[in-house]
Amino acid sequence: MITITNGLAEGQVLQRRGRHGASVTISGSGARPGVITATLSGRRVPTGWQRHRVVGKTRGGAFTVTLDQLPVGGPYRLTLTVGDETLTVKSFYVGDLWLLAGQSNMEGCGANIANPPSHPLIRAFSMRREWRLAEYPLHIMGESPDRCHHVARQLTREEGEAARRARPNGVGCGIWFALEMLRAGGVPQGLICTAHGGTSMSQWEPGQIIDGEPQMYASALASLRAVGQPISGVLWYQGESDTDRASAALYVARMKQLVAALRRDLRQPALPWFTVQIARVYGPGEAESWNLIQEYQRQLPGLIRNLSVVPAIDLPLDDGVHLSADGQRLLADRLAREARRVVYGLQEPPPPSLRKIGRRVFTKTGHCLIDVEYANVVGGLRAAGEPLGFRVVDAAGRDTEAVFRVSLHDHIARLHCSGNLVLADARVCYGLGRAPVCNITDGRGHALPVSGPLDIGAARPLPPRAWLPYITTWRVTPPLTVHEPLDQIAEPDVAALGGVVREYTQANHFVNEHPHWERRAGQAYFAAVLDVPEPLKVKLLFGYDGPFRLWLDGKEIWRDMAGINPALADKHEKALTLTAGKHPLTVGMDLNRGAAWGFFLRLLRTDVSRQQLADGGWKKIAYAI
Repeated sequence: MITITNGLAEGQVLQRRGRHGASVTISGSGARPGVITATLSGRRVPTGWQRHRVVGKTRGGAFTVTLDQLPVGGPYRLTLTVGDETLTVKSFYVGDLWLLAGQSNMEGCGANIANPPSHPLIRAFSMRREWRLAEYPLHIMGESPDRCHHVARQLTREEGEAARRARPNGVGCGIWFALEMLRAGGVPQGLICTAHGGTSMSQWEPGQIIDGEPQMYASALASLRAVGQPISGVLWYQGESDTDRASAALYVARMKQLVAALRRDLRQPALPWFTVQIARVYGPGEAESWNLIQEYQRQLPGLIRNLSVVPAIDLPLDDGVHLSADGQRLLADRLAREARRVVYGLQEPPPPSLRKIGRRVFTKTGHCLIDVEYANVVGGLRAAGEPLGFRVVDAAGRDTEAVFRVSLHDHIARLHCSGNLVLADARVCYGLGRAPVCNITDGRGHALPVSGPLDIGAARPLPPRAWLPYITTWRVTPPLTVHEPLDQIAEPDVAALGGVVREYTQANHFVNEHPHWERRAGQAYFAAVLDVPEPLKVKLLFGYDGPFRLWLDGKEIWRDMAGINPALADKHEKALTLTAGKHPLTVGMDLNRGAAWGFFLRLLRTDVSRQQLADGGWKKIAYAI
C-alpha cells in the first residue's frame, strides 16, 4: 500500500515563495514499480496542474517526488497515483508559516474568556508535531515527544485532548496574529508551536543539554524540520526568566547566538525576528535587572539585523506577569503591523523608537523642560488621560520625583521638571521599575518602548568634570527663636546650640528640613567640615529657598536675604582656593515662617586635567562633622 513517510501531512500549511508558490518534496514507500502522477484539486487550481501530471518514478518500492509552483491558497486535495494504486492527502494549504517561541507569554496564559473563533485557513503544528485547526490553547507541554517539555511521559492523544479541554487559560497572541495576517494577505497561516513557560535563555541556547536531554532549541528545531519548510518569521516573547543580574549580563550575547544559529540551521540568513519587549511584573524582585532586560531588548534592532521589537508595557494582565486575553489581542495587532511591514512590504513605519533627549532650562520659573524625541510616530503621541510613565533618576538610579507633568507634542514627549533637578546627574527613564504605569502610544496604538536610564542632552553630551559629592550629612540645630535678623548675627556654634547629626537621603541630595520647619518661625544652622587632602581650587555650588548665609573658616563667603522658592541646585557658585587640612563650613537659614525648606550644596574641583579625569588620578575632599 502506498504511503507518505515525509514531506506532506494532512492539514499542513506549506510556505509560499513569492510568485513561485510553494515547493514540497514528498517521500513514500509501498509503491509498485511505475510512473507517479499527481492530481491537484480545489478552488482556483491553475490550469498547469492538470489531472495525472507526471511527477516521478518509484524505485525499489520507495519514491521521492518534488512538487513545485503549488499555488497560494487552499484547502487543496492531492492525489498520487502509481498504476492502479492511489494515495490522497485530503487537505493542505499554501500560505505563510510562523514559529512561536519563548516562554509563558508566548505560550499563552490569558483566561479563556475572549477566544477568537477558529478559522479554517489558520492551522497549528502542535507540540505533538501534528497539524490541526488552530484553537487555544495552542501549547500543551505533555504532548511533546521531547523530555525537556515534561517530566514524565508523553501524553496519549486522548490525554492531550483532555488536558486541552481542562485548561482554564491558554490565550496567547498566535491566533490573533494569524487572523490579522490573514486579513492583510488573504493567504492561509500556519503556527508552529514551540514556546514553554518559565524557560530561560540558557535553556534556549543552541546545543544545550541538561541531564542528558536536549533542550528548547533542539526541540524547536526538530519541529521545524518535521514541517520541512522555510518560514516567514519568528515571534519571540522571552526575557522574564533572565532578570537576575548574572543572566541579564549575558542576554544580548545569547540573543545574538540564538538568532544566528536558527538562521544558519534553516538556511535563511535574513529570517525576520519579531521580539516582544517584556511587560510588567507584580511582586517582590529586583527592578534594576528587569529594566536592564527591557533596555537590552530595546537596543536589539541596532545589534541584530532584520530584528524588530514591539513593546508590551501598557498591556493588561491576568495575573502578576501574564498578559490577559485582551492584552494578547493588542500585542498581536502590534506584531502583525510590524510583520506586514517587513514580510509583506507594506509602506508603514516601524514602531516608535527613541531618537534623542534634549533639554531647555527656564530660569524665570526655575523649571526644566526635557524633550524626549521619537522617530516613527504615526498620528502623533497620545494618552488616555494624563500621560504617564516618564521618570528622571539620579546617577545612582534613584527617582528624583522631579517630573510633575508630561505634555505631548506630535513626536515629542516634554517632561516638565521641578527646579530641584540636578541636570549633570540626571537620567531619563520610561517605564522605571517592575510595575510602572505607562500609557503613551502613537495614533496606531504602538506603545513607546521602555527605555533608560539614559543621559539627558545626548545630542550635546556634558563634558567630564571633577564633581565632588553633595554634602548630605550635617550637624543641624532645631528651629531656634533668635531676636537678631540672620544678616546681623555672628557665625554660630552649631554644637553648642544643640545641633545633632542628621543624614539627608533624598534622591536629589536636597537637605530637606520641611518636616521640622513647617509652620515655624526662627532660624536654623548647619555645620560640616571639609577635609582637604592637598592645596586645590574648587567651586562651591549651592541653591536655597529662603534667606541664606554661608561661612567658611570663620569668614562669611555668601549672604542672600532675598532667597525664595524654589531651591535650584547649582544656581549659585563661589570660587575658592583651599589649603590642605580641615575647613569648617557653616550654613544659616531663616525659616521664613515655614516657607523655606532647605538647600543643596556640593563642590567641583576646577584644577583637574583631562588626563587626570581619564585615569582617575585626582584626589577628592572628604566630609566630616
